[in-house]
Amino acid sequence: MEDEPRVMELRGDEVQKVNHAYGTNGIITELEIPLAPAYPWAEIIVAFDDFMTSAKFGQALGDADGIIKKLICVCAWPIPAYFAAFRDEIPEGKHCALLMVAESCLEPLQDLVREYGGTICYQKSAQEASKGAAIAEYTWNHTTLHARSADPSLTYLQTLFPADKGLKLVEELYDYYGDEVMVHLEFLRMNGRAIAAALQIVRYTTEARLNEIIRYHEEQGALIANPHTFILEDGGMKSINVEQLQFKELVDPYGLLNPGKMRAWLERD
Repeated sequence: MEDEPRVMELRGDEVQKVNHAYGTNGIITELEIPLAPAYPWAEIIVAFDDFMTSAKFGQALGDADGIIKKLICVCAWPIPAYFAAFRDEIPEGKHCALLMVAESCLEPLQDLVREYGGTICYQKSAQEASKGAAIAEYTWNHTTLHARSADPSLTYLQTLFPADKGLKLVEELYDYYGDEVMVHLEFLRMNGRAIAAALQIVRYTTEARLNEIIRYHEEQGALIANPHTFILEDGGMKSINVEQLQFKELVDPYGLLNPGKMRAWLERD
C-alpha cells in the first residue's frame, strides 16, 4: 500500500485507529490480548414460560456480581426450535436462557432461577465440556446461522439498547413485532453495567420493510449496527471517524484497501 512498506505497532488507545475499521486502513498481522482468570464453566439452559421473565432473569444474572458468568444468551420462542442439538432438552414453546457459569456459583444461580420461575432443562459440567454440543456454538451470531440453516429466508439485525431504556424498550419492540422480529438478547458489560444487546432474527419480506424495521428501532432509541450494508459508516459507526481516515491517508495513500467501503475516503477533499 506504501512505496516503502512499514510494520507499525499500535498500543493503548492508538488501536482505535484500526478498531472496527474492517480492513479499510491497514492489515493486522499480530495481536496481543490480555488474559482473564480461567474458571471451570458449567453449561446450562433455563426454560421459561414468558419471554420477558427470561429477559429480566438475564438482566438480573448480569447484574449479580456474586455470580461469575461467561455467557448470558436469551432467546424468544421460536428461536430455540432451530437448535437441533437441544431439541429434546428445550420444551416446545418455551423461551430460554443459554448460560455459561462458573461451577462454584451454581448454587446461587439455582436460587436465581427459582426466583424467576425458570426450569433448568439442560446442564453440563466443565468436565463434560468436550462431550456433545457446546452451548457457545448456539449463541451470538451462531444463533443466526442455525436459524438460517433451517430457513434461508431469515436475516438479522444487530442492536444495542440504551441503559436508560433497557428491557422496557425490549418489551415494547417484542410486543410490537411478534414473530416477525424474533428477539435474541446477549448481555454484555459496558462501563460497569450489564447491558442488553440483540441479534434479532428477522423474517425477511422486502428491502423496504427491513429498512422500516431499522428506522422504527432507531426512532425508539435503539442503536442499530446495520449488517446489510458494505459502507463502513452506514454500519455501526453512523458517522465519519476522522482518526481512522487520517490513518488510512498515512498507511494506504493510494486507497488500495477495500476501495469504496469507507465513505470518509470517498468524500475527502
